[in-house]
Amino acid sequence: MSNISLIATDLDGTLFYDRENISKRDREAIFSVHENGTAVALATGRELPIITPALDRLALWDAVDYIIMAGGAQIYTAKTQKIHTVGMLTPEILCDVYHRYQHHPISIILPRDNIFFTNRVTRGLRAESALLGSPIDYRPNLAEVFTASSPKLIFHGTDEEVSAILPFMQQDTDRRINLCRSHNNYIDCYAAGVNKGTALKLLCSSLDIPLDCCAAIGDNHNDLDLLHTAGQSACPGDGTEEAKAAADYVCCPAQEGAFADFCTRLGLI
Repeated sequence: MSNISLIATDLDGTLFYDRENISKRDREAIFSVHENGTAVALATGRELPIITPALDRLALWDAVDYIIMAGGAQIYTAKTQKIHTVGMLTPEILCDVYHRYQHHPISIILPRDNIFFTNRVTRGLRAESALLGSPIDYRPNLAEVFTASSPKLIFHGTDEEVSAILPFMQQDTDRRINLCRSHNNYIDCYAAGVNKGTALKLLCSSLDIPLDCCAAIGDNHNDLDLLHTAGQSACPGDGTEEAKAAADYVCCPAQEGAFADFCTRLGLI
């Protein structure tokens, strides 16, 4: 019998194999795990207004107990519908980061209320807007919308554009922020100390679950802290090399049911 009390899974590239669908095998597994008494937590860079339509469309709410969202900036409890905030970017920090990078050929996005406020509209961003159901609000001076604290700031571009700006960001000495590439087309900016691993520790502490009794699966750079934190970890076979190296177990590819593969290995199903 498994000693795992909670399992956390990344969404895009892991449970959502193509960023919008879940395999039949994984669907059956997530409901089975939940029904067998193991808590299920989603761990994603998405914010709640963007997660909600996807979970509604896929009818997954009954299998989800918690959501580590906005890259770990917030934790949502499904039963109480309450949000616990881990860390936020203040308007001052948002302005400072925006002014440092606004002249680079990349879209800077403030996601708020399921709207993408951005200083640069591209074909790629329009496609992303359509995929996530998030309307675009173009603001030549994005700083004008930094009126309240936010869980994250997003940089979006082509793979080449993101790869070009990444070395500059890796030299950023601002200790108030955490910059992390989360996808070929994304770099996310969070408050210092905010990541999926930190949020998982807080969630497990609040539930009195030892980290040794927690498992996690993820496929990308922004999942590394999550994988390092959990007592047992896995990565889909089509995940990044970094994520596979950080995991205890490399599963089948996401589309073939990586989450179910991991749950079977853990004895959860």
